Amino acid sequence: MCLFSMPAMPAPSPMPPAPPTPPAPPVSPTQADPAVKAAREDARRRAAGLQGYRSTIATSGLGLSAQPAAVTTALKTLLGQ
Repeated sequence: MCLFSMPAMPAPSPMPPAPPTPPAPPVSPTQADPAVKAAREDARRRAAGLQGYRSTIATSGLGLSAQPAAVTTALKTLLGQ
């Protein structure tokens, strides 16, 4: 009966051996690699080209085509209408 004392604990089992280390990862390209430099320059050039297109106002000479024709041709008859 274990009213105020700790029960007897069995001895712990020995630790299992450590797993083998994984092989070294393959060498990744560095920033000095010519292919990396070319890809970075290409991405920069593409982003610069898109920035110029995004800042262009792409409407026709007549304005936005979403405006209804009746709004632009209706004449005001009374002040405030």
